[in-house]
Amino acid sequence: MKLGSLVSLAASQLPRSASAIGGFSALSIVLLTAVSFAQSGYAPLNVPGAVATEARGINNNGEIVGFYKTVACADYDIKVPSCPTKGFKYVNGAYVKLMVPNSVSTAVMGVNDLGDLVGFYTKADGTRHGFIWYHTNVVKTIDYPGTALTTVPFGINRAGTVVGGLWGIDPSYGTFPNSGWVWVNGSFHTMNPTEPGAGAPCCWSVNGIANSGVIVGQVFENDFFNAWFKQGTDEDFFLRFPSGGDTFATGVNSGADVIGYTAEGWGAWLAKNIEANEGTSDASEAAPHFTAVKYPNSTTTTPFGLNNVRAVVGTYTDSAGKQHGFLAQF
Repeated sequence: MKLGSLVSLAASQLPRSASAIGGFSALSIVLLTAVSFAQSGYAPLNVPGAVATEARGINNNGEIVGFYKTVACADYDIKVPSCPTKGFKYVNGAYVKLMVPNSVSTAVMGVNDLGDLVGFYTKADGTRHGFIWYHTNVVKTIDYPGTALTTVPFGINRAGTVVGGLWGIDPSYGTFPNSGWVWVNGSFHTMNPTEPGAGAPCCWSVNGIANSGVIVGQVFENDFFNAWFKQGTDEDFFLRFPSGGDTFATGVNSGADVIGYTAEGWGAWLAKNIEANEGTSDASEAAPHFTAVKYPNSTTTTPFGLNNVRAVVGTYTDSAGKQHGFLAQF
């Protein structure tokens, strides 16, 4: 799908989205012209008045969600903000600024085709909680039981299955993943994949889910973070390059396309249909083919959301050090 068609598709959703906007506890609606795409196939996304914008999710209707900051503040981990944030939804040239009721900070992390949102929020007492903000304007708090860690939902599919992780979040001491989970019909299920023979793993997180039910995330093993992909009983673990490097999978679609990024300066990537070279065993699978994801003239680019027509959203930092959201098509 061409970029212009993607914008038109988002515009076609306005009647449904407009009714949802009326129910959302929106701070304001800022009307803008439709996204303008450069010849490179990338377009910036900037919430008016923000000092930093992160686009985190995009559904198959072209609706985009994320969060922004109004005060300069550096997060410890790009995947989970430790700084105060406000949520937004972008559709048909309008930025809808969103805050979970009675929250002092809201981070919207994902959206499904119905317009249901997921993320986490902070209350005045400093406690953080996961949430599902249904398109019917019902906000449901979801907290993994029996833990002092923060429940961070990253994605939700059309069936209402939510994925995420338990994260330690401390503005002074750092941010880290502890374990992953899948939430189905009101119940949490631990999801900590382990590669056979890889030693003692830790620090899991489930970062994305598609309508088909495939999921992606990360796990720390053999001294590196490894991206992982799970489809049914099949689990694949991979690094960005054979030479190694921490690798994180952040999003997936129903075509088994995966997005993510690699530390150690290797950058961000899109792996199209990583199961295309599926062999008879894990050992016989060919390595995924990686396409670079890089906003033009950016110093860093991080993709987070991916839909079925390979529209990608994320965040990039420009040469002046300012953080922006972006939309791209592959």
